[in-house]
Amino acid sequence: MEWGPVVIPINSTTELYRPDQFVHRQSDNTLHWMLGGVAPPELAAARAAESLEDANQRERIWYVACTRARDLLILPHIPQSSKDSWFSSIDLRQTDVSELDITSFTPLGAQSGSSRTNEQSADIFVAEQRFVDESSPSVVWRRPSEHDADRLGDTLEETVTLESHAERLQVAGAGARRGVILHKIIEELLTGELAEDLDASVARARELLNQLTSGAEDDRARPDPNEMATAALRALALPEIAELRPFLVPEIPIWAKEEDSLVAGRADALAVSGQRVDSAIDWKSDVNPTLAVREAHAQQLRDYLSATNASRGAIVYLSSGEIVWVRKEEANE
Repeated sequence: MEWGPVVIPINSTTELYRPDQFVHRQSDNTLHWMLGGVAPPELAAARAAESLEDANQRERIWYVACTRARDLLILPHIPQSSKDSWFSSIDLRQTDVSELDITSFTPLGAQSGSSRTNEQSADIFVAEQRFVDESSPSVVWRRPSEHDADRLGDTLEETVTLESHAERLQVAGAGARRGVILHKIIEELLTGELAEDLDASVARARELLNQLTSGAEDDRARPDPNEMATAALRALALPEIAELRPFLVPEIPIWAKEEDSLVAGRADALAVSGQRVDSAIDWKSDVNPTLAVREAHAQQLRDYLSATNASRGAIVYLSSGEIVWVRKEEANE
């Protein structure tokens, strides 16, 4: 509420809202309610606690309302108001305040507006509508991260044969859960939260896996903590990635405005030198991705390059240790 020269609280006869069925006690963040006509023992105490908190909150609101006036505060006196109304929730002692004397006010002279011919026509209306439409272009969002199978549910649960690969990879438990754990391990390695040690990485992978897995699941379907830890450490040790390692910042949100669209996403890692983004890195846990999937990965990276103005980007396939570079000039073609 802003300050003003004159403040008049209105609608103070409005009755207060009181939820009867459910009571949220804020002090211990618990919820209480009637069940089958039976009141639990704590319901009365919860109602009393919340009634007190509501009363205190109403007093604070009245305080704010009454202290916003710079010159004059006018308090309506409504004795016939309901006891459950805002007016009755706090005694503002209106009877102790002098009644407002309006005879001392100077009435304003009558203001007559000048008559004006309505020149609106169908053609003018169409032209104005066209102007409004052109001034309010529709916003097109591109969210490359939403298409990342590592984050939103992997559609490549099974191994896919790629004709260009002479060797097919077989990874136990390949899928979205493995991808999430791999991303998390690499993030913690880059931030220094996780020691760059195989045993520590295996232990962390096992901990994350237990958090994401129900106890009744078949162990054969679970990703292997040793394989995930090894894949993460191997990726960061790749010569081209190791060269960028001192500059890599993980999990950076990206927003950018382009000519006809807005871009929002989260880069797995950016190589930042000073105030400039040199490279964008995209970790992929896919096993034997098809050519179509690889092209989708490249397009996603092009969006990151365009948004960050980075000169190049690398798609790092964690399962195989392969790196595919995408250059800035390719993003502008």
